[in-house]
Amino acid sequence: MRPEKKRLLKLIFLILLLIPYLLYTWFAIRSNQGPVDYETFMRIGGHLLAGSEVYGENSYYPMPYVMVFALFSWLPRPLSLALWLLGPVVVALAITRGNPLVLLFAPLFGHFAGGQSAVFGMLGLWGYRKYNPTDRIAGGIFLALTLLKPQLGMIPLLFAVWQWWKAFRQERRIPRQAWGWGIAMLALYLPGFLVMPDWPAKWLSSPRPLFERALSGFVPRTLLYWISPAQAGFWILLVGIAAALLWVVWRLNHKTVSLDLMLVWSFVVSPLVHDYDLIQLIPLLEDPSILRTAVLLSIPGWLVILFAYTNNTAWYAFTIIAPGILAAMLYQKQKPLPRTAGK
Repeated sequence: MRPEKKRLLKLIFLILLLIPYLLYTWFAIRSNQGPVDYETFMRIGGHLLAGSEVYGENSYYPMPYVMVFALFSWLPRPLSLALWLLGPVVVALAITRGNPLVLLFAPLFGHFAGGQSAVFGMLGLWGYRKYNPTDRIAGGIFLALTLLKPQLGMIPLLFAVWQWWKAFRQERRIPRQAWGWGIAMLALYLPGFLVMPDWPAKWLSSPRPLFERALSGFVPRTLLYWISPAQAGFWILLVGIAAALLWVVWRLNHKTVSLDLMLVWSFVVSPLVHDYDLIQLIPLLEDPSILRTAVLLSIPGWLVILFAYTNNTAWYAFTIIAPGILAAMLYQKQKPLPRTAGK
């Protein structure tokens, strides 16, 4: 197929797949009614602007993100809805260089239709991977973005700290990327203390409970059906299985673990990630075969969104996505390298 025809077909496919996203956004704007979670976030942001209590029911976000909610609740309603709903979709398309297949990744549509908030985890991870060398300040700035939603930033941060330590031992100076991260963290978090000095105490006083509906980690959600998180056995089993799986990943990856593998592993074992947080994996889907695998793994998720949206148990379908991606990535690592001519 000629390149011109291929590009035209890709554009047509992209436009067709964008239609449901655009129609949903248009309907939300016309009816002046966003998704439930969007409305919750705007209510929280409105409370901050009004000087009333922020950390009430369903408010589980640190102050920097609450300030983002406040900004969007201040914007004109149509603009706020359009940016909030379509922004993550545009970011996902930009990360995948306009690949239409990403629009078929069910977690992206679920994030969009739910008006969810994992976009900074996705964007931050993409930027940190792109500017990964420890002498790149931009990498540290993007890393800080992932920590707007802390559960999405812990694995990248742990990996970065290890890289910084190795660079420090070699160069005897703090890497520029670490400085960039520190400055960005101050810029993101310091204003919150000026607005509400005791916000960490209020935020941590009402941690989000483990909800079956949104939990996307295969291991913790499976354990949830057998044993209560209130029992010590739940956490002992979770830690043991997580450690064993990490060891398997380490062995299969030639006794090393990359950031990408660690991150996908965390989505298999973490009790803190939800179905919509799976969009953070989009920057890892650079290989066309891995992207196709991710889309195929998300087909059961599409069936849930379309036909069983209110059935909490049905959302278990999303737990197969991260293990499947992890298996596909490890399988790729096992492929023998192609022989060069003459060898």
